Amino acid sequence: MPKLLFVYDYFYPAYKAGGPIQSLTNLVKSLEDKHEICVFTGSNDHNSSEKLPGIDTGKWTSVTLPGSDKPLQVWYAKPQTINRSIFGKMIKEVRPDVVYLNGIFSYRFFIIPLLCVNPAQQKIVIAPRGMLQSGALAGKALKKKAYLGMLKMLGMVRSVNWHATTEDEKEDIIKIFGKKAKVIVASNIPRQPVNEMRFTEKKEGRLRLVYLSLIAEKKNLLQLIELVNNAAAGITLDIYGPVKDESYWKKCLQAIGNDNTKIIYKADRSPELVQQTFEQYDASVLLTNGENFGHALFESLSAGRPIITSFFTPWNGLEEKKAGWNFDIGDAVSCRDKLGMIAGMDAASFNSYCTGAYNLAKAYYNNTADLKGYNELFG
Repeated sequence: MPKLLFVYDYFYPAYKAGGPIQSLTNLVKSLEDKHEICVFTGSNDHNSSEKLPGIDTGKWTSVTLPGSDKPLQVWYAKPQTINRSIFGKMIKEVRPDVVYLNGIFSYRFFIIPLLCVNPAQQKIVIAPRGMLQSGALAGKALKKKAYLGMLKMLGMVRSVNWHATTEDEKEDIIKIFGKKAKVIVASNIPRQPVNEMRFTEKKEGRLRLVYLSLIAEKKNLLQLIELVNNAAAGITLDIYGPVKDESYWKKCLQAIGNDNTKIIYKADRSPELVQQTFEQYDASVLLTNGENFGHALFESLSAGRPIITSFFTPWNGLEEKKAGWNFDIGDAVSCRDKLGMIAGMDAASFNSYCTGAYNLAKAYYNNTADLKGYNELFG
């Protein structure tokens, strides 16, 4: 049975870092019967100085993920304790066949492992998790460009294998690291759709929207707030999600203003409550500048709720599938008009989009049952 070591800054019960945690959790559960899996991760949630509840640090601990009955070995490390000596000793102890690194901009959970792992002894697989998308690289662009240039110049990723979750991400990797980069495409493993879909009680002239995602500039929440502020009175927005970027959130709060009955912040939501939360609204909305997968988008679909999003995600052609709507976020007038059109739909017309959303999620979920790409990555 191949032994895999998964490495990422955050892992269950952490959730505030968003989609990559959910991707890894679902992937572990899909592979646990055919692989021996260990996880090396941090002891805190994103933007938190507090230790995760109920965990032990600095040693291997047994963790049972929600929906699984097979214990998983996880090492929760205090960030300040991670160095080449500690990680090197752990590699010698675990002796994994594959080291699976997630994300590329972490010193402790990417650079240190790269320096410790010998490609002649362990296969190295890197999953960028959307960090190489043009939208993701736009923030702190010069710093990221210099960092990626260093990785190439020093040959640190010359002998690795790359995991892309879409063909677009494969092109992103090749664009930066060259045509010789060894890239395998294996789709994200999502959460299972709800067993039985419930229709929304949509009323003509009204639209109850929900934003459920990290609060960061990449997610483009500020434009959404401005859009809803300028929309018809019957369009409302509830916001859920942990604040990743405090300065950006301040701008959002200023745009919401005081005594705004159309837009309300409802704090964040733990992963197990996400589908249930989507069911309380007509549609979800994420006018993002770029998503590698978009777990929040999928989980809305999986709860039978259509999505309103940009063209910068894998979820395009939504209107043709009657699963939602793609907005041109560069055209504010078009966004406003399209939102008004959706609000004007009656229940019967709108519920056909709920059915389409649910069917799209089920089809995608069923297709991920084929783990061929992952067998190639970790074989």
